Amino acid sequence: MKDYHFEKDEHEFDETIRLDDINKEMKKFENDQPEDDLGDKDAFLDAFESEKFDRDPIGNTPNSPSNISRGTPNVKKEEPFLNKKTASILAVVAVIVAIASFALVRGLFFSGNKNAMAMEQTPVLIQGALASGELIVYDIKGNANKSIVVNQDTEFTDTQGRGAKDVPLRVGDLILVGLDEDGKTVLTLNQGGKIKTVEETGLKADISSNNLLGEGKKFSYGEQAIFMYNHEELNPKDLEACDVLVLKSYEDVVWSVEVQEYHGYISIENKDNIVNGKFKLDEEAAVPLAEVERIPLKEGTHKVTVSGDNIEERTDSIFVETGEVYVYDLSKAQEKVGVLIINANVTGYKLYINGTLVDSTVPSVLPLGEYDVVILKNGYMEWSQHVVLDKDTLSVDANLQKDIQFGSVGISVNVDGAQIYIDGKDMGMAPMELNLPYGSYSLGVEKYGYQSFSTVINVNSSSSHMSVELERE
Repeated sequence: MKDYHFEKDEHEFDETIRLDDINKEMKKFENDQPEDDLGDKDAFLDAFESEKFDRDPIGNTPNSPSNISRGTPNVKKEEPFLNKKTASILAVVAVIVAIASFALVRGLFFSGNKNAMAMEQTPVLIQGALASGELIVYDIKGNANKSIVVNQDTEFTDTQGRGAKDVPLRVGDLILVGLDEDGKTVLTLNQGGKIKTVEETGLKADISSNNLLGEGKKFSYGEQAIFMYNHEELNPKDLEACDVLVLKSYEDVVWSVEVQEYHGYISIENKDNIVNGKFKLDEEAAVPLAEVERIPLKEGTHKVTVSGDNIEERTDSIFVETGEVYVYDLSKAQEKVGVLIINANVTGYKLYINGTLVDSTVPSVLPLGEYDVVILKNGYMEWSQHVVLDKDTLSVDANLQKDIQFGSVGISVNVDGAQIYIDGKDMGMAPMELNLPYGSYSLGVEKYGYQSFSTVINVNSSSSHMSVELERE
């Protein structure tokens, strides 16, 4: 919403407008007076000016024959009452009366102004403006929306209680207005008075209770309260504790919240591979990196420090802009590394680390961490081990076993109770089935009263069978 400026020249109003109005009223007053019996006052004074007043007090002129014949002495001529001197005095008196009348009217006028300033002032919250210039406001005491008109005759008072000539009005302003009888035209507009203004930080909005809460602080705000930043309305739930707020309240209820300093954010990405990570912002205490998601910050330069068991500690300076998100990417964090050395009992094997084939002829340089190591070689069984590389050098011994295949050998004898021997070891009585690794073995069969039997058998298939015939002695 644009600012609305209402200006007036107080000096011109006092010395010109008011004086002209008073002079007009006095002329009107003079014109409305009826003429007296003597007619026009100027003609009356002119008649006194030209009159010789030659008659004596009894009606005879001094040169009349009767006076002379009687021998009476000449009587001294008396000065007329309304002569030039007297008329001048009357004119001066008239001017004094006019000045006194002007002062009286002026005093009444200013008395009326003071009464206007002392009239009941209604707290209203500016919500918008019409194209015609009328302001849309919320009447706090009346709990109603209405329109009011501010014009050139409105008397302005700033937050310091001083008369003001230029008052910018914006959406979200909390003001006190004195209205005329129609309840629409603003006679007085006050930005201070009972309106309390404070600057606060560390507050967040509790939408459910309409409260702004901080450490040891609580401010209630009205349902119609307006929150503004940079001439735009915002939702109170978007406020963060780092924001600087100007609160305007009436009777301990906040109706206007202007955000002087708004926040931006820092977001942490690619942090999952950092072991026991720690995050430190500016001079605050370090917190677990895993708990850090998005942090609200004031606009400006901030210092970020990240450490972990598997990375080198790093410190960066970042600049956060108001309303923007700064992405702090840890994918390129310099990792701590170590050397993994495999000591195997065979050569020419294939080495896999976390499923990736690596060069087995040289030690492996790896970031500190946990790894699955696998060794494969033809003719040998697979070797695997889970290792933790948590130091500069780690040596691991790998003993591979040959890959042994087994075959099933069934042995039967033509007489019952014959004893079976494999490589001289008593295996039991025939018939039997033996599970032997591939290879050559010495087979012996004995029974009392029969000639001993011996031979060599080769186990090279999954299953085989052999029948032995014993002869009597």
